[in-house]
Amino acid sequence: GQGNAMSAAIVAEPNVSSIVIIDSQGERIAARYFTDDLKTLHAQQQFEKSLLSKALKCSSQSESDILLFDGHVAVFREGKDVYLFVTGDQNENEIILVEVLNALFNAYASLLPGGSLDRHTMLEKLDIVLLALDEIVDSGVILEIEPSAIVNRVGMRGADAAPAPAGMMPLQAQTPQQALLSLKEQMTRAFKSTGGGFSGSG
Repeated sequence: GQGNAMSAAIVAEPNVSSIVIIDSQGERIAARYFTDDLKTLHAQQQFEKSLLSKALKCSSQSESDILLFDGHVAVFREGKDVYLFVTGDQNENEIILVEVLNALFNAYASLLPGGSLDRHTMLEKLDIVLLALDEIVDSGVILEIEPSAIVNRVGMRGADAAPAPAGMMPLQAQTPQQALLSLKEQMTRAFKSTGGGFSGSG
């Protein structure tokens, strides 16, 4: 009887099958696939083509749109000349996919110079684009849907990698409220990760 419980648990866990960012010509800027049925580059490119053609057909100016096709549900938002897609299995709750999409969109609006989601900026800042993808979903599992937390974590990882990342807001330049907020978040996260108590201080 254990097998059944396991599979039920897996079904209940919302999963993202891919996050795709392509320009209006269908050229890939960044993509993460977490599904076995889109393993090859060819399959992914076909998938991206159909995502774009469907998006262009229903290009309403709403915040986010939902597409259903080939056993997938996809939600997307339009930047200047780029499209952000988050896809899941057709049984996936699209409200959750929209949450992921909006979190990513808003994180990019904070992280990218001038808040501009356009092809040129995103390719120029590809490291930031990819870091944010990895902070929001890992192996299809949704890690974070709070844009400010994604921004903070990308900032922290970026700071580890480079001594002085250009365009990152140093702590001094943040407003006291921002600094306090990010400090609070870090404290909360540290507290959570230690399970609420520091053990073995030695």
